[in-house]
Amino acid sequence: MFKKKPFYFVWIGFMFFFSFQAHSSNQLGKTTVKDEKIFSMRLIGEPETLDWNIAHTMVETYLLMNLMEGLMTFDGLKPVASLAERWSKTDDGKTYTFYLKKGVKWSDGVELGANDFVYSWKRLLSPLTAASYAYFLFDIVGAEDFNKGKLKDFNKVGIKALDKYTLQVKLSHPVAYWIYIPTFWVTFPMRQDVIEKNGAYWTKPGRMLTLGPFTLEAYEPDSRIVLRANPNYHGKHGNIDKVIGLVVKDSSTAFKLYETNKLDFLTDIASTDLKSVKGRSDLKEFPYLKVVYLGLNLIKYPTNNMHLRRALSMAIDKSKIESILGGGQKRATTFVAKDLMGYSSEIGLPFDVKKAKSELALAGVSNTGESLTIELVIANWDKSILLAQFIQSELKKNLGINVIIQPFDHKTFRAQLDLKIYHMYITSWGADYPDPDNILSVFLSDSGNNRSSFKEEKKYDKPILEARLLQSGSEREKKYLQAQKVLLEDSAAVVPLYYEPNFALIKSRVKGLQINPLNNLYLRDVSVSK
Repeated sequence: MFKKKPFYFVWIGFMFFFSFQAHSSNQLGKTTVKDEKIFSMRLIGEPETLDWNIAHTMVETYLLMNLMEGLMTFDGLKPVASLAERWSKTDDGKTYTFYLKKGVKWSDGVELGANDFVYSWKRLLSPLTAASYAYFLFDIVGAEDFNKGKLKDFNKVGIKALDKYTLQVKLSHPVAYWIYIPTFWVTFPMRQDVIEKNGAYWTKPGRMLTLGPFTLEAYEPDSRIVLRANPNYHGKHGNIDKVIGLVVKDSSTAFKLYETNKLDFLTDIASTDLKSVKGRSDLKEFPYLKVVYLGLNLIKYPTNNMHLRRALSMAIDKSKIESILGGGQKRATTFVAKDLMGYSSEIGLPFDVKKAKSELALAGVSNTGESLTIELVIANWDKSILLAQFIQSELKKNLGINVIIQPFDHKTFRAQLDLKIYHMYITSWGADYPDPDNILSVFLSDSGNNRSSFKEEKKYDKPILEARLLQSGSEREKKYLQAQKVLLEDSAAVVPLYYEPNFALIKSRVKGLQINPLNNLYLRDVSVSK
């Protein structure tokens, strides 16, 4: 029986490839019988959820930013009104009032109202929702106490619908960057009646209601997601009738689909493929406020040892990363991306093998008398694998530490991060809004995105929270640099590895496509030709 299996698997593989090609030809052609304008793109993994109150990964980004909109949006990196017609702020900076556009309709024809925002923000803050991004609203009066169960009456939270078209938000203190908050998907409005009627199934095709330029037409798990142009959309948009997002986890397979005209748009290009297309006219480079980093688990032995974490940080030569990944990666120092306040080339532990060995000796850790072994969990993507293998090699060569790499598909990887059972992990943080608070708040003690269990309330949380109250950019920056010394040097809770731009392959038939530095892709601005 064993000898027959190779032929069997070859036959199965052939049939899968044939059926996929047939499926692609039928579903991904540039036109259909009705001459629809179709735009096709890759999704690097299965979305964790399309519930925008709780979505928190980059896989959902391109979908949610085209299914929905918020009070505000971005023109470049400038916040501008979107579902709001205009907004005002009191002189003390503590009260914002948003005046909604009249006549904006959900995809079922029901008009948008201020209560749709009140319901969404209440749901985001509810302890039962357990949203990773609930802390985004903690500057609002009573919001944090409501999230933590200390305040039961939501009427005492500073979020009110003054009338159908007016939303008032009261902050407990002025926040310099707060107008960025309602640009992000977790703050997008929601229909209470739809969620109460459909329960957990409200995000399914035919049940989800949207306000953006597209609606959800089809969702085939681990296969494809289809968006359809929203006839009730309040704004102008290009000529795309249908968006097809193919879930293609393997980067090389995705590149082949692009090269054979099965995809119009491709990001997260495999390193070898990226090197092969350098100089081509269809390869575009976009600025990106993103840092890729090595996270360390502070509650698991032996990475709960500060000296070991410092040793790990100083034993990795980041200058080699660009030659390995080949995609414009630049050595990271601070956790804050370049071009933002709080970036510095002077902060962070340097590559120094001698000092790393000294820190390892101070750690005094052992692993039953053998070489120390630690586990590294990653998403099963091309760059993550190459980067993990590089770190594995560096730590073995420079410290004699054995690293076991544990790769998982995106969804499982995110679940493993939440469980916090591995010593180390590789992930990235792309800014949700262009302010260092968004990046450094990841590691606040009560942040739902803090997967290292780093907790320094006085030395880290305090300066970050104090910086929110300051209007002076230079004073804020001092606080951010002070906090990063604690995060990156004293505690060595994370190791920033590199910054990189956003590279994308875009077919010539696609016009108007731009990706802003927050990795937002607005397909309302895009048109396609035959």
